[in-house]
Amino acid sequence: MKYFLNLQVFIFSAAVIFAESRTGELNSSSSDIWPKGKTCAVSLSYDDGLPVHYDIVVPTLNKHGIRATFYLSIRHLESFEKWKEISKTGHELGNHSLFHPCRGSEGYETWLAEYYDLRQYTPGRFKDELYVANQFIDLLDGGKPRTYGNNCTNLTIGSGDEEVPMDPILEELFVAARGAITNRPVDPLAPAFTRLGHFSGDGKTFEQIREEIEEARSTGGWIIYMFHGIGSDSHNLYIEEKEHQKLIEWLHQERKSIWTAPVVDVASYIKKKELN
Repeated sequence: MKYFLNLQVFIFSAAVIFAESRTGELNSSSSDIWPKGKTCAVSLSYDDGLPVHYDIVVPTLNKHGIRATFYLSIRHLESFEKWKEISKTGHELGNHSLFHPCRGSEGYETWLAEYYDLRQYTPGRFKDELYVANQFIDLLDGGKPRTYGNNCTNLTIGSGDEEVPMDPILEELFVAARGAITNRPVDPLAPAFTRLGHFSGDGKTFEQIREEIEEARSTGGWIIYMFHGIGSDSHNLYIEEKEHQKLIEWLHQERKSIWTAPVVDVASYIKKKELN
């Protein structure tokens, strides 16, 4: 059994290394995949279901006709009705688990309870938690296709000889999953759907983010961003409100060239293209 588990880890790790090595040099024909002559895709994702998301982020997005992904940590939600309304306007409500479990490490002791440490989880427990979270979100949006935002960008469950990749569970339950921070656009011709690499937008300026998106545009990639708070009083990880505002205004301005859409929409589009 231990040999089998370690073999699983090896196989998935090798696959990811191969996928990420390809992502670093996107195929020049990648730009041909996007709809209506778009040159690249951008997905904005916001973690944890914070009040600032419906107070500031959603009104800003809606004003400029942009739709995003909100990864909800169910235990921390404060207003179910507001999230229902947000779903009706075309935004994705993604799964960020029931209890926000993470792999414990130095610095996590101040907020991560030992019983929510992914090193203590079994695959069965992890799958059950994500399944129940999906069922709950179904009550908010009526049961739409779903993606998962990996908590703390972790990719495995358990520890030692029993540490295993979560990919098989994610493949069963979701259209796709946002995985580790790779600081590389996803190659739409070779995506690893159970662990889509992404960028963090927290702490960055608009100019820094625009430069990253321009690089993705030059190669025809799909660039995914993870945000938490908007402003210093919303979360310990955040982007300044004025920088976020500039980003949304610019993406609206560039809408004829850049496809900005929720993670589930872009992933579903790519999968459909693969089948045709």
